[in-house]
Amino acid sequence: MGFKDNLVKNKKGGYTLKSKTTKKSKTYCLECGEDGVTRDLLYEYNAADVIMVREYMEDHLISYPKHKSIIPEWCEGCNSLKGYRVSLHA
Repeated sequence: MGFKDNLVKNKKGGYTLKSKTTKKSKTYCLECGEDGVTRDLLYEYNAADVIMVREYMEDHLISYPKHKSIIPEWCEGCNSLKGYRVSLHA
């Protein structure tokens, strides 16, 4: 017998009444907040997407010679690309 209430925990740790929340799609990632259905995302598990990311990083490092390295940042929850971390020469 489970306990039921009308509270929903949100991403920031707070609580809201169920009646005041909007419905999110089932593809909504709680980790990064992205929705793969409504947005075109790049995923770490998709070989074509990883090739695009690697080509972008190569082009970026060629275009910006003062940038030492670039690291793609993948979401822990859904494996979508969140962004890149660039290191500069000191």
